[in-house]
Amino acid sequence: MKLNYLYTLLTALTICTTANTYGCVPDTPARVLVVIAHPDDESEMAVTLYKIAKEHHGKVDIAVITNGEAGYKYSTLAEAYYNISLTNEQVGRRKLPAIRKQELKNAGRILGVHRYYFMNQPDAHFTLNEREPIDTSWNVPFVKKALLTALSKNQYDIVLTLLPLAQTHGAHKAATLLALEVVNSLPANKRPVVLAVATRDKGNAVPDYRNNDKYPLCHTIADTASFFTDRTQCFSYMNRVNYKVIANWEIAEHKSQGYTQMTMNVGDLEAFWSFSLNSPTRLDWCRGLFEVLKSPPPAMAKTVY
Repeated sequence: MKLNYLYTLLTALTICTTANTYGCVPDTPARVLVVIAHPDDESEMAVTLYKIAKEHHGKVDIAVITNGEAGYKYSTLAEAYYNISLTNEQVGRRKLPAIRKQELKNAGRILGVHRYYFMNQPDAHFTLNEREPIDTSWNVPFVKKALLTALSKNQYDIVLTLLPLAQTHGAHKAATLLALEVVNSLPANKRPVVLAVATRDKGNAVPDYRNNDKYPLCHTIADTASFFTDRTQCFSYMNRVNYKVIANWEIAEHKSQGYTQMTMNVGDLEAFWSFSLNSPTRLDWCRGLFEVLKSPPPAMAKTVY
């Protein structure tokens, strides 16, 4: 018992020392706004959100731009679960928005989400063109105003988005672009850090992100990620539990989305790229935060006999 207590104490001291070294004060919880296109995109960063909200008592809010109606194509298994013909496009587009909103809230309960901003923009169809939703189906002034209001009111430390890789959904890229435009419109000393996530397995190469000259705001400080959250980090009795459990719990709540369900156990790392508009001082704070997140809380550490 004494050894276990000593291990717990040393773990706590290490977390505090590391955090102070990087300028992140442990007793100042992080305030995070997630900006995504669809009600399941937060799954890419599920463990990071859980750690911030549940383990370190931070505040996590989610802003969802679309109503997710185009997800009817992946709702085959959910038809029996909800007893609704969701793969019928007319039915699915009518019923899915409410279903997916509730699924996100169920997932958010696991992650510790505090508040949701549902912007209810049309979810037309899959496209690789980021301009398509911006130019055709989304009310961009409304979306920007809603994001600006949330940012101004809550003074977030971090805005998290999806990495706008060329091969990703155009709506994902559009959501990231709008988030960057709104943050950039704030006074420099009021801007939160903006990070973009992509998950990968440890056996796979880290994807390079190539800056797109068409969108200077999407330029990152490096081609590779600046911060990581390790979903395979082990803890608990005999180190037999890891954070993929949380990711799987969260994914399981999005029952209407069969394709999302197929991502269970996929992705060992949540990798975050930092955009060039971020200030070096705020990045130091952010580096400290991710150092803190590397360690499970003392109560979750492995038992030492």
